Amino acid sequence: MNKPSSLLWMALFFIVILPTPAGKLIIDLAGGIFLFLALIPIILGGFGWFTWQRIRSKVQTCNACGSTFLNDQLKCPICGENINKTDKSFNNVPASSATIDIKPEEIE
Repeated sequence: MNKPSSLLWMALFFIVILPTPAGKLIIDLAGGIFLFLALIPIILGGFGWFTWQRIRSKVQTCNACGSTFLNDQLKCPICGENINKTDKSFNNVPASSATIDIKPEEIE
């Protein structure tokens, strides 16, 4: 096999090292490619996070069985319970039945 001459390697070395327009162009291209390759995972991660947040905002949980599904349904696909889209709290349970009475007792 033919080896490249050492003169060719020295010329390439001096083009890159010396502050010539060709050396600056090579260094700028290498820096741009490195920056592009470093930013790809960050951009994809941001896109994935944004997509996950949009999907998570559309997911609803059934109050009867606890299954999760997309909120465009009127009935739970597992138990068939009607889904009330306006009230996601206690389904109009009075506060007196939702509170817990605590009675102190002495322990000997």
